[in-house]
Amino acid sequence: MGRGMLSDIEVESLVRQTYPFYYQKSARVLDFVSDKDLSLILPLLVYWTTSLAYHALDTWQPRWSERYRMHAPEQLSKRNRVKMSRVLQMVVLQHIMQTILGYLVLDDTPHLGPYRTDVYPEVAVMQIASCLRQFFTWISGADLSRTADIFTVRGSIALYWWGIPWVQFWGACLIMDAWQYMLHRLMHEVRFLYRHLHSHHHRLYVPYAFGALYNHPIEGLLLDTAGAAIAQWCSLLNLRQTMVFFTLSTYKTVSDHCGYAFPWYYHPFHLLFPNNAEYHDVHHQSQGLRYNYSQPFFVHFDTLLGTRMDPEQFHKILDRAKSRLESSAEDKQDAHRIATVALPARARESTVDDKATTQSPYTTATAWSMFLFISILFGPVVAYSLGSM
Repeated sequence: MGRGMLSDIEVESLVRQTYPFYYQKSARVLDFVSDKDLSLILPLLVYWTTSLAYHALDTWQPRWSERYRMHAPEQLSKRNRVKMSRVLQMVVLQHIMQTILGYLVLDDTPHLGPYRTDVYPEVAVMQIASCLRQFFTWISGADLSRTADIFTVRGSIALYWWGIPWVQFWGACLIMDAWQYMLHRLMHEVRFLYRHLHSHHHRLYVPYAFGALYNHPIEGLLLDTAGAAIAQWCSLLNLRQTMVFFTLSTYKTVSDHCGYAFPWYYHPFHLLFPNNAEYHDVHHQSQGLRYNYSQPFFVHFDTLLGTRMDPEQFHKILDRAKSRLESSAEDKQDAHRIATVALPARARESTVDDKATTQSPYTTATAWSMFLFISILFGPVVAYSLGSM
């Protein structure tokens, strides 16, 4: 250790002074329930309470929320091909399967007496600081001064508490998106899978919150339950991080099927995650089945693989197609019948100009979410290093 570097005791003391608000040394988040049980209970509570809140809006129809409803209330019964009672039964079945699998796969937070033993902040920070010290020493060719070492240690603390967990969380979101995009698109493009599995979910042409997890049981197990588990495992989330991730992904899935195109100031999650109810609603329409496979967080894979259809563009295409067909139809009833036929697979390329695509609000939202990610990643590091946190 160089003459100006902080001792291990000083590093430990500094770490203990900078515990973030979310850190708990206790063996359990809540004394009366284990972390394992809580990680399985919270997503269920969030699913049903959030769905009930949206159902209340559907039932009471307050003026402020009706402005953002995407389909007329009567469309829920006219266009959907499954009763709500059946939807609720299948969601309960999926939640039972999900809970059983969670009990088999998840391990509780390890602890010794009253304290958890899966996290050692002091040791981890010293390991990070050691790597950074070696790097800076190699760059400068001399030992760090005490001021520089304080900067390095505080930066290490910020990386441990904020940088690494944030990258883990973001990585879990991307992994889950990749898994769901791959499997979701496969179920659309393989006729057997669509007919026997995924077509169940598409009986809801007008999505609503309770139907977010209305799937064939096998699809629900593969797409949602396995997708979340794989994302958690690959991103190395501990159980308390997993608790947050599972709960958030559940809330996001319900919100994406709520049937309301709320602006970001009503739904701040849109600032972080461009995928939303309006975007996913396109996919539930018969003309949009070949688009917008991405869920539940981002639209990256649709954008990269050419399957993104922005809602505004989608409705413009339908309006143009309907006008064109109505002008050539013999009567209005025949025109309406023709206009509801699904558009060709490449309709987007043939009817939407490139300029409109590049100015898409979903492109802007993706860039904004990346900016927030970088800010949240590096902002605390700078603040900690300068001693302002």
